[in-house]
Amino acid sequence: MNDPHVVALNYRIDHGDTIDYGRAESLDREEPGFRLTVKEGKARFELKEHYATEEDARGAVAEYIRVWEFDATLNYGSSDSFRLMFEDSEIIDRNPTAGRISITARFGAPSVSVAASVVIRPPDYPQPPSDIALNPDASVMHLRYLGYRGGHEPLGGMANFCLTVLEASTGKRPKQRSAAAKLYNVDERVLGKIGELSACKGGAAARKAPGLAKEFSAQERHFLEQALEAIIRRVAQRARTPDADLPKISWSDLPPIQRRT
Repeated sequence: MNDPHVVALNYRIDHGDTIDYGRAESLDREEPGFRLTVKEGKARFELKEHYATEEDARGAVAEYIRVWEFDATLNYGSSDSFRLMFEDSEIIDRNPTAGRISITARFGAPSVSVAASVVIRPPDYPQPPSDIALNPDASVMHLRYLGYRGGHEPLGGMANFCLTVLEASTGKRPKQRSAAAKLYNVDERVLGKIGELSACKGGAAARKAPGLAKEFSAQERHFLEQALEAIIRRVAQRARTPDADLPKISWSDLPPIQRRT
């Protein structure tokens, strides 16, 4: 090609056997650098700027995709609930040699069909978020949370890890918990309950010996899951807008639970 130009990038929506987007409504969004169209399990990024190579074009949408996957998998609590797998790029020659027409498609990973037992059929595709950005803290907390949801690590250990990262991110000593509550606008009672439960309960997978005889109740487990999901998203929101006045994550926003165990 004399003057290659990437017109669009095409991705396949990959998911596990508990999700089926077959009934999801089409999604159409105008973003500063591209137009996004999602339908029939495919996502097409029609680029508004010039990219001469597929690598450069994919780099331009990579962070957008990473944030989208972060938000969707956090919502569903599963690392395989929503992934964009690159399929191909549409490339034209803006200065073709006379007598030739050049349209090239560069292909990525092949599509794989897997028999699945479906339990969730969302009416819509996950919306790409506009209020979050990823930093190392949000990314590692998200990874550990999905590890727990996938059955790869205990709830107490994951909860304590996320609480420790949250508190350490303030850079304040002492009173890290109070500083974290203020920085992320989270009710300090919520952080206290996460610390209490992760230290004192967990059964056979407890972090500390006193928790060996105390399994999490269904209420406590649900509380921890919802609280940690909200806090991980809040870390990403704060990364996006460091000085914004974010709404408080309050005790009443979370599933009901006794404050003292």
